[in-house]
Amino acid sequence: MKFLSFAAVIVPLLAAHCANIQKEDTGGNAAKNNNSGTNTASAASGIYLADTVTEAPGHTGVGVYNSSGIIDGVRGAGTAAGATTGIFSLDNSGSSSHVVVRWAGKKIKNGAGIDFIVFENAFYVSGNSAARFMDLAFVEVSNDNISYCGFAPDYTNAPETGYSNNPAAWPRFAGKTPVLYNLDTNNLSAAQLFQDNDANKEPDLAGGDAFDLDDLADNNTYGTGCTTALRNELRANGFTYLKLIPAARRINPDTGAAFVADGVSTGPDFDGIAARYIE
Repeated sequence: MKFLSFAAVIVPLLAAHCANIQKEDTGGNAAKNNNSGTNTASAASGIYLADTVTEAPGHTGVGVYNSSGIIDGVRGAGTAAGATTGIFSLDNSGSSSHVVVRWAGKKIKNGAGIDFIVFENAFYVSGNSAARFMDLAFVEVSNDNISYCGFAPDYTNAPETGYSNNPAAWPRFAGKTPVLYNLDTNNLSAAQLFQDNDANKEPDLAGGDAFDLDDLADNNTYGTGCTTALRNELRANGFTYLKLIPAARRINPDTGAAFVADGVSTGPDFDGIAARYIE
């Protein structure tokens, strides 16, 4: 969960979200975007926003724990702050342990360049792009919501027992990059959204953290039941389910302890996921 600065003034993320909830056919704590409520702006052609929540153990239907916040459209607040409404929060510790989303009736495919972008509410500290408030998260994909492969994120700070707010120390994690994309005030085209001229996995105009299925790993340390065969299948044929997990809930294999987090972090706040290629 984000705060607007490291200063003494702390703005809690308690705003209620008013979107209606529908259960997914498979049951569980799931929500489906029915385009109801006040958030009516649509993504441009060629941008496919995740529209169904399959699992959300922390869903309460209230405020930032309303899981529809991750599927009601992306409304980033820019480099200086994180959005406080229309988000879904996960806990570094607590009941909101993960979220699984999908694109109803669709599979996300591997194409040229960026395949999807995860939008989470990071922001710059005092305008410094190399110093950010971040809530890091693992990203994993699956076709059966049982066996998942991830992107082998690797914390590279020295020592790894200390926290770094430099995003360069957190390759292949989500939760590093401010969200510039906003359906109401910065409603980008698909070409603009997925533009990443320096290929640094931080889209130039949209913000958020970009992922390419070509980068999937087969290391079981960063997935559940992942094998080389599954990784190759997901690369070749795409995926159906996407899971997000706070990094602080995972063990860093280099230290044998949980990945470190910012001292005032309580967990990531997700605004949405945009995919580029569907079938």
